[in-house]
Parts: sequence; structure tokens; C-alpha cells
Amino acid sequence: MKEKKELKRYLVKKFLWVLLGIVVCEIGINMLCTYWIFPVLREYIGGPFFENFAYNGSGTVSIYILFFWMIAEFFLSLFPNVAVEPVLQFLMSHFQMIFPKEFGIIFYELQDNFLDSYCLGCFVIVVLLFLFAILPYLAGGLLFSRLMEKETQRMIAEEQKQHQEYERKRNLMLSDIAHDLKTPMTTVSGYAQALRDGMITDEKKREQYLDAICTKSHRMDDLLALLFEYVKIDSEGFRLHKERKDIVEVLRENIALFYADFEQRGIEVELDILEQQIMWEIDQIQFSRVLANLLNNELRHAGSGQKLLIRLRWEEEEERLQILFGDTGEQIDDGIAAHLFEPFVMGDASRNSKGGSGLGLSIASKIVKMHGGMLILDRNSTKEYTKAFVIVLQ
Repeated sequence: MKEKKELKRYLVKKFLWVLLGIVVCEIGINMLCTYWIFPVLREYIGGPFFENFAYNGSGTVSIYILFFWMIAEFFLSLFPNVAVEPVLQFLMSHFQMIFPKEFGIIFYELQDNFLDSYCLGCFVIVVLLFLFAILPYLAGGLLFSRLMEKETQRMIAEEQKQHQEYERKRNLMLSDIAHDLKTPMTTVSGYAQALRDGMITDEKKREQYLDAICTKSHRMDDLLALLFEYVKIDSEGFRLHKERKDIVEVLRENIALFYADFEQRGIEVELDILEQQIMWEIDQIQFSRVLANLLNNELRHAGSGQKLLIRLRWEEEEERLQILFGDTGEQIDDGIAAHLFEPFVMGDASRNSKGGSGLGLSIASKIVKMHGGMLILDRNSTKEYTKAFVIVLQ
């Protein structure tokens, strides 16, 4: 849809520029015909074709009328005079305001001598004048078609580039998925085989192996669920089911689900949330997924003794809502920050050590965009936080 609007704006803009060029050229041709070509034709050729040519000052319009008048008379000359005379009288009654009456039946009066040098020469001059008069339109049409062709080629090239980039990211994502699944599957397979072969005789160690199998299995299940969610929201048929909800209450409910986890990790949570109701059109399930992903991200990367600030700001005049999740943890590098909301951008070491998948933020960003907002990273360190993820709805 965006590409169509951009193409429409581009074509309208170029069309107006081409139209302006045609108008300027037509004004120039009009002046050239009126003040130089027409006087020369009247003085040196004259006759029924050019003697009274453009005395009314109609410029190139005179050429168009003369050309089409001659064409009309040529076809009328093919019919009997009885049928032609009333038609000519009708035409002359409509054109007498433009050309004098004696100009009238040019072709009809000269049809017997049309092939003589005078008539043929005059006809050639009229055709050349007509082509000269319509030259700006022909040039404008060719220029506009050329511009359309170039823009179409540019869009095709851009689409191919985007497709190649999409393929590159897809292949990278598949490679990362395979890597993230292979690591826990290798552990599960090795531990399960050891238990099956009776290699583990110590009961305590058996329990450790079984716990590891369960943990890794849950990890794979979580990863596949996130991947399914990522693919689902990116599919063409996916739609949000929006209702008017109190977004303050939705935020509080999601924070409450994680509060015990933050306490257990020794992370101090500071809330700066309005008490008033703020009704907003949201898909509560999907928007709660955004909040859960951001809270999970904070839980995974914030350490003991660090602080998490959750702030909700409502700018009533601009009807803009901001939900901020700021922490006092480590700053994010420039290289990662530039692609943070793309899938699997964190790097293998980070995913393995902290349990992240690199999909949570990407999913959150997509859902926020579908709500007409944006998810941004604020790296402007303050006394309250080092970095922050901010949901902006407007």
C-alpha cells in the first residue's frame, strides 16, 4: 500500500512537471505562429488556405481546425454533392466564428485540382504545421512514458533487492534456529542415551540428568512457540482483534505476573504509573504479549541489585501514550542496537548464556506497529536508567 501511494505521488508530480513544460512550449509555439509563421504564410502564399489565416489570433488552434477541416472535406469529397452540401453548410455555420466564410469549402472547391502543386504544397505545409503544433504533446507523452519506465525499473530493482535481503535474513534465521535447537537437542539426546544404556547408576546424578532433559525440552518448546508466534503475526491473514480496554489496568496485570520473579532475582522495580483510566483500542492478548516479552527481556538481562523503572505517560493534548521500561544494566552496543528488533540479532553467546532467542523483541516490535505505534530503544542514559525500551502509541 505504501509503495502504491509513493508511486502515485511520484507520477502525479512528474505529470504536473511535464504538463507545465507542454504549456510553456505551446505558449512559445503560439507566439511564433502568430507573430512570424502566420504573417509569412499570408504574405507569400495566401490563397484559400492562408489568406485569412489566424486573423482572430487563435494561434495553434487555427492549425488544428484547418488540419481537421481539410481531413473532413477530404472524406466528404468522396460522397455525391447532394449529400455533401448540407453537411458543409452545417460545418461552416459552426466554424464561421473562427474562419471567414470564403475560407469555407477549400477541399470541396479544389477537389478536381487537388493534386496540382499549389494544393499539394499547401497540404504539406498544413501537415507540417500540425506536427509542429502537437510536438510538445508528443514529446511530453514520450518523456512521461520514459519516466514511468525508469520508475518501474527502479521499483522492480528495489523489490528484487528487498527480496534478496529477505532471503538472506530468512536463511540467517533458519541457521540460527537450527543452532538454537541443536544445542539443547544434543544435550537431551546425550543424557537420554546415557540413561537408557544404564551408564548413570547414581540416583542423584540421574535426577540431575532428568532435570536437564526437562529444562532443555522446555527451552526447545519455548523457542518453537516463539517461532510460531513470529511466523503467525508476519503472515498475510493475521489480524488484530481490537477492543477498547483500560491500558493502565492491562499494564498492571502483566507487571503483577512478573513481580515475584523480579524479587527473586533481586531486581528493584519502581512503578511510575497513572491512577486514571486510559481507554485505548488494543488487542489485549497480543498487547499483553508485547508487555510480557519486554518484561522477560528485562528479567533476563537485568542483574541482582539493579533497578527497573516502568513508567506510563499520557500526553492528553497530543493523544500520545508512552510506556517505558528502563533499567540500570549494561548499555547496548551500537552494532546490536541498529538491528535489535530484527530476529536473531543478539549473537550465539548471548543467547546461550542468558537464554534469549532474539525473537521476543522482534515480535513485540511487529505487534506494536500493528497497533499503529512504534517500539524504540532509548540509549540516553539518565540518573533513572541506562537504557530503556519505549512503546509509543498515538
